[in-house]
Amino acid sequence: MDKKHAKWLAEYLDNCIQVNRSPHTIMSYEADLKKFLKWFEANHNYPINKATGETITNYKEFLAKGGPLFSKKPLISKFLKFFKKKETSIPSLVYDPLSISSRKRHLSSISNFFEYLKQTHEDRSRLFDKNPVKPKIHSIKLKDVDVIPTQNLRRADWDKIQKSVYRTKERLIIYLLYWGGLRLSELSQLKVSDFDLKDQSLKFVRKGGYVHHLKPQKADLIIQQLDFYLKNRKVKSDYLFANKSGNKIGTKAMYNLIMKIFEKAECTEGLTPHSFRKACATNLYLKTKDLLLVRDYLNHKDAKITQTYIDKITLQGINEQLGKII
Repeated sequence: MDKKHAKWLAEYLDNCIQVNRSPHTIMSYEADLKKFLKWFEANHNYPINKATGETITNYKEFLAKGGPLFSKKPLISKFLKFFKKKETSIPSLVYDPLSISSRKRHLSSISNFFEYLKQTHEDRSRLFDKNPVKPKIHSIKLKDVDVIPTQNLRRADWDKIQKSVYRTKERLIIYLLYWGGLRLSELSQLKVSDFDLKDQSLKFVRKGGYVHHLKPQKADLIIQQLDFYLKNRKVKSDYLFANKSGNKIGTKAMYNLIMKIFEKAECTEGLTPHSFRKACATNLYLKTKDLLLVRDYLNHKDAKITQTYIDKITLQGINEQLGKII
């Protein structure tokens, strides 16, 4: 990667850490921007501060169609041109086309990157006087059909899971997901020191760096399972779910473990770890009928987001049952 590009990227990612972006978000930014910079350097002989709206339009088309990236070798090209020989280009990377939602995320990452460069350079130079990503020109409309909503973990599947899970570690995982409503990344980063056994509560870092004090539903069951798990585990680490070296288990490994739990329990197809979080939101709303309470419990900034987590089919079923009783 070009030295200037690497420097600007490192400064931006460092700023993301300073403003408490979550590790998962920062990793996504880094992956998206590295891909953009590789494409840019393969197609242009000048730095990104000279990128235009047309540059972004071309990259937008590349994301939609996919294709190879060819590493540029200017000295070799000039040498071959001098002797009138054809240069055989070998692609260094080949990318697949991206879905609409992935393209939208990529462009958002690039726009944020250029906006940061614009703001940090405005007092010392005019290198980045304009953001080449134009909201109206480069926006991608995300249709409802392109959005696959998270499937709710309904009671029948939850009963199957409870019957099929015997290991203490796995039971603790499903309890924290189903009753605590934790995100996968939050679950992977949990520490033993995050738990207050007397108060039966959790104090841990949420997405975005926010420290949340949570008293989970069924806290007694969770603490009971936690106590049994800690007494029997062999690894000494403050990370609740650690590997043999004592380091935290990554989100990918945690994801695979949970998907195996679904498979073993022969659950409905289409469930993901996030299905537990949706079930937690739905169950808590049915219990309290308080949307704002559910919002705060899940650590959402906007109640509109919380509404999307509450399963309408489950609510409809409950209302129909109440109608029959009345």
